[in-house]
Amino acid sequence: MEEVKALPVKKIDGATFVYKHTIVTRIMHGLHLIAMIMLILTGFYIYSPTVFRIFPSMDSARYVHFIFMYVIGWTMVYKIYYSFVTGEIKELIFRWRDLLEMPALIKYYLYGIFIGSHKKDYGKYNPGQRMIYSLWPLLLLAQGITGIAMYFTTRWAVFNNLFGGLQNIKFIHFIICWLFAITVLAHLYLGSTGPKVMDFYKSVVTGWEKHTGVKH
Repeated sequence: MEEVKALPVKKIDGATFVYKHTIVTRIMHGLHLIAMIMLILTGFYIYSPTVFRIFPSMDSARYVHFIFMYVIGWTMVYKIYYSFVTGEIKELIFRWRDLLEMPALIKYYLYGIFIGSHKKDYGKYNPGQRMIYSLWPLLLLAQGITGIAMYFTTRWAVFNNLFGGLQNIKFIHFIICWLFAITVLAHLYLGSTGPKVMDFYKSVVTGWEKHTGVKH
């Protein structure tokens, strides 16, 4: 319980709320979510414009894709900087003990949540969140590099050949896109698993998360 107690707490109508998300975190989260959704949608169109008919033209899709590429890149850089400066990085990094906690966390979300089991209090972020927050910067870096390699095919020919050619680079880029799409959908679903469906969604707007007694 130490991590929760260390955070600001307030009571409203008998309910306890914990201040988990600063204004900077909330702004970065919002920008990141919008950018990720737009990159996924434009990416699908660029990959197969005849199947994903969601943009008027390839030029417009690429233009939007590049805009949000810069948005997500800079928000990620700033988030990493902010995490180091504030010390939040200690709460975000995936650790060995988090790996050991993953089976219990998965069991809770696949079974326990539906029979009313109490969720263990992991502090500000649970092991699954820390795993995603640790992997996403690496995946974004790989996605950025493969994206540049696909756009500047002549300049990056040597790099592309190291991975077996342009088609392999496209495949890697596409697979990472799906990983992002899956984690975004999972993130949206898990956001509905609070005490009430909208509680966690409200917390990323207000910063205050409703806290209930949970087991350690």
